[in-house]
This record gives sequence, C-alpha cells and structure tokens, in this order.
Amino acid sequence: MDNMKISEILTNPNPRIDRTAQSGDDTFKFMLVSNIAEQELQQKIGGLMSQIDEQGKKISKKKDIRDMRRYRELIKELLNEVIYRSHEFSRENFLDRRGRHRVYGIIRLVDKNLDELAEELMKDEQDNISILSKIGEIQGLLLDIFT
Repeated sequence: MDNMKISEILTNPNPRIDRTAQSGDDTFKFMLVSNIAEQELQQKIGGLMSQIDEQGKKISKKKDIRDMRRYRELIKELLNEVIYRSHEFSRENFLDRRGRHRVYGIIRLVDKNLDELAEELMKDEQDNISILSKIGEIQGLLLDIFT
C-alpha cells in the first residue's frame, strides 16, 4: 500500500459503519467483520471470534485449565492476525537541525475496522482475560518459588 491509500483510509472512514451501534453487541462485531475487504481474512476472523465466544462460555461454566489455555491461544492468534493486518510499520531516516542522522519507527493504522474489532473483543471478554492474567501471575510466582 502506498501512503495515498493509507491517508485516504484515515481521512475517509467507511460510511457503512453505524457509529451508534457501538454498544458491544454482536451486530456491531458482525458489521466490522463484514467490512473487512479480504474474503479469506474475513472468514478466518469470523471463525476465530466464534471459537473465542464458545471458549468463553465454557470457561464461565467450568473453570478448566485446558479450556483457559485454549482460550488464551485463540485470543493470541486473533490479536496477532488483527495487528499484523491493521497496522503497518516503517522506518524513516531524517536529519535533524544539527545534521545528525535520526531513524524513526512509524506505525500507521491501515485498517481501522480491524482495530475496532480488536477493541470490541477485548471489551466483551474482559472478565475471562482478567482471570487468565491472574493465572499467569500465579504461574510466575510458582516458577519463582521453585527456581
């Protein structure tokens, strides 16, 4: 993608997104997923989100470590996919006023829909994610004790 396309995306948001539907319900998530351009990515993210919802329901009913581990893997996979596709990293070289060479790492938001999708997922699954973080802290403490 060139900078023109990126700036067009940032300045001209998709008018099909209903901003009033950001209540965190499934319709907003569906709209975000349906606005993703690539069909393969759309199917993959839709499948991952349904698996995450299913796993979250399992965890809320029964706190099993295998279910929690699978849940964490699914969230990690989804967020990696979203971040990889929604942001672009580039390096740019500049000379400052004194003539010194500076290298800046710049992260640009390429796909706002994917970014909003990740935010909605994090809001909906906050309780289960906090449980997983506590489990991670406990595992870290146990590792410190045994080493």
